Formats: sequence, structure tokens, C-alpha cells
Amino acid sequence: MSLLDQAWEQRENDVYVNLFGDIGEGIYTLQFELFQNQFGCEEVDPRWLHSGVFKSPPNGNRQTWIYVSSGMSNPWESETREEYSGLGTEILLETECDESWAIPLVQSLIAYNILLSVGKFGDKPLLDYGARIPQPIAPNITHLIIGKPTEYPESIDLVSGEFDFLQVCGITEGEYGYAKDHGSFELCELLLEKGIYPITDPRREGMVSG
Repeated sequence: MSLLDQAWEQRENDVYVNLFGDIGEGIYTLQFELFQNQFGCEEVDPRWLHSGVFKSPPNGNRQTWIYVSSGMSNPWESETREEYSGLGTEILLETECDESWAIPLVQSLIAYNILLSVGKFGDKPLLDYGARIPQPIAPNITHLIIGKPTEYPESIDLVSGEFDFLQVCGITEGEYGYAKDHGSFELCELLLEKGIYPITDPRREGMVSG
């Protein structure tokens, strides 16, 4: 079995099942139309379309829904173990309900990060902790913030190298202003103290203003 296949199987069949339990009937993979329609990208590497999102329902350990990416940590270019596997990250989104917008949102973030990695947007860095991304989710969310997971390991060690979980959380316009003034990590800590982070609830009211 190749290093790619070993890492792929370890992540989805071992790590994810142990962390999240039931990860659904299958993966919601990226489609060519996502790159074309949302990002104006006509040249799509077929390997990108293997990345996608698993949806994990509530279980005895949690009452929330988990949407987790899979594929960005695939070691497509490596035949030996490296410090980080693939792009070195996977995305986590957590909600209180099964939200129709959640899978497309994570798919868009995966596609965006992949395109960042190939220089589609110039020298912009890959998604990482502290990033703030414009992303309206009606009625009250205006941006996403990326922080560290609170209930899951920050880093996972695969046979091909490590990857970090990027916890995505929706924030309001006022909270976005607060993060600009005080920092993303400070906002995450404040929202955690108030029992909001890391769950994204588009119906909640803002906790702070900029």
C-alpha cells in the first residue's frame, strides 16, 4: 500500500471514527463546478476532487453536528514521511443543528485553501489559526474566524506526517470588529468563556461590539 493510501485510510477509518464516531454514509466531495462558478477556475487538478466533507451526527459524547474536511492532508507529492502531510490541515465546523449550508461552506473553504496553495490568489498564505474570512450566514453571521479546537486534538500524526485541525466558527459584524482591534485569539477566548465558541449558530445575537 502506498504512503498516500496508508495516510488516507488512517485518517478516515481510524482517526475520524475514533474522534467523531459515525461519520455518515460517505464523503461529500468537491465538484468541478465549485471551482468554476465560485472561483472562476477552469483548470482543475483531478486530485482536488477527492477532497470533501464528512458529516457526523450527535452521539452519546456530544449533542452537536460535526462537519470535517478530508483530503487536504493527503500526501500527493510525497513518497516518504514529512513534517506535515499534504497541506497540513483539515477543517472542523460544529453546529447545533443539521444545517443545509454547512457542507457547501466547508467545501468552499477546502477549495479556497487548495487554490491558495497553488498561487491562485498571489502570495496570500494558506488558511491558518487567527484567519478571519468574510462569509455571511443569515441572519446574523458575517465572518468566519479560525481558531484551535477545544474538544479535539490540535494536531494529528499520520504515517505521512502531521496535520492540524482548523476550527471554523461564525462571528457577527461586531465580533469581527472586536477581533480586528484585539486579535482573533482574544475573541475566541471571549466567545469560549461565554459558551459560544466553537459552535457556529447563525441565529445567535452578537456578544461584543468592535
